[in-house]
Amino acid sequence: MRLETLLAQAEAMHQELGREYYLTGAGLKGDPEFQNIYRKYAELVSDAALAAARASGSRSLAEWAVDTRVGRLVAPYEEQQLVWEQEAVVEVEGYSLPYLRVPIELANCADRGVRNALDEARARLAAQGLADLRRERFLTEHNAVRSLSMGEYVAAVSALADIDLEALGREARGFLDRTQAMYGDVLAQLAKRRLGVPPAELTRADSVRLFRADQFDAAFPAETLIDTAVRQMREMGLDATQERRVRFDTQEREGKQPRAFCVPVRVPEEVYLVLRPRGGHNDYRTFWHELGHAMHFASVAPELPFAARWLGDNSVTEGYAMLWDHLTIDPAWLVRYCGINAGDARSLTFELAVAELFMVRRYAAKLLYELELHRSDFTGTGARYVELLSEATGCRYLEDDCLLDVDPGFYSARYLRAWQFEAVLATRFVEQFDEDWYRNPRAGVAVHELMGRGQADPADRLVSEATGQQLTFDPVVTRLEARLT
Repeated sequence: MRLETLLAQAEAMHQELGREYYLTGAGLKGDPEFQNIYRKYAELVSDAALAAARASGSRSLAEWAVDTRVGRLVAPYEEQQLVWEQEAVVEVEGYSLPYLRVPIELANCADRGVRNALDEARARLAAQGLADLRRERFLTEHNAVRSLSMGEYVAAVSALADIDLEALGREARGFLDRTQAMYGDVLAQLAKRRLGVPPAELTRADSVRLFRADQFDAAFPAETLIDTAVRQMREMGLDATQERRVRFDTQEREGKQPRAFCVPVRVPEEVYLVLRPRGGHNDYRTFWHELGHAMHFASVAPELPFAARWLGDNSVTEGYAMLWDHLTIDPAWLVRYCGINAGDARSLTFELAVAELFMVRRYAAKLLYELELHRSDFTGTGARYVELLSEATGCRYLEDDCLLDVDPGFYSARYLRAWQFEAVLATRFVEQFDEDWYRNPRAGVAVHELMGRGQADPADRLVSEATGQQLTFDPVVTRLEARLT
């Protein structure tokens, strides 16, 4: 297969897959057709396509060729899961609730008994309906990678992504150890303040409510969400819609996924940001996170080749997403853009910083768990999942989630590198453009130039070139310590 043919077909397929993912994830379409799209582009999963990708000399293209093979094989499982999630109903405490609405209900439910019963019913139902499906999905992925003579799965993913997963796992363990005392202290303070629950009794469902910060909801009205983003980006010299290339979908809709997402359909011309509102600050932070993704994809120089516009290290786009979402946990930003007084901003920032530490620790534990999971036969891992996640977060997790709470392809590693990427970049922006860099047009020029490079360079190389620094958890810890101690 000629490389030019491969690249043209690859971009066309990504556009169709992106549109299908948007329509089904946004609840605009009930029956996903990923398998049909893969069948239409069957030549892209041929040995000739793989050989052309490998011969190109592009690591990103070689990784993509393998991912595409895997994607075609697991598409039936992805479709079945989407349909199941859209149709499933959780029965608890005498009432029914659509499965996809449960995360929203958990965040807004003040009754702890109902909250925990609902989460347990959700996990039990999902395990019954999806656990076997998820196990088959992971086994299919492993078998596909093994068939390409790439060795065992963890080593193969490390080589394809050019990320040393074992080394990152050691860094994650070091982060957990380093922040353990601080986290235990601030979690206890917040649990007492917000829930009146002893730290030893906290559950996963409690954590969803714990970080809801609903006492500040008046400062984050849904009707001003987009206008606030447009205003802040304008002050930074940026267009939040990138000349209407970014399209916002923030309406409540049955069948819409509860987890917000951004999906590029044509890079950089057509990018969708999808949010299912839950209320309060969480909507703002989530929106800004997806806005970082959307503006990144919509800023990519259109003359760049397919691999630079579409492929590469997703730690980069996750890093830009975090660069934006971290603005919403800055006290001065909250005062300026949300009208919160300085005292309330400090109080809210403390809660949000605890939530931030919770999330980094959660993903550190997810990576450690997934390193073990992907060296197993995907059975009997529930106890270890509960042990690692509960220890890291201080909240009791449920065994039924042991195969559900796993993003394929070690995406947890991308998130962890993104936290490192964001912290290094934000520290440099503060040094160059002051604490309020987020309203400085010179900072807007700098970040727009970086985003325009797409993902041609991995996160570690991009950070090194832009700042002279390396990816580590040091700046993450330094900032958290400043806000929590």
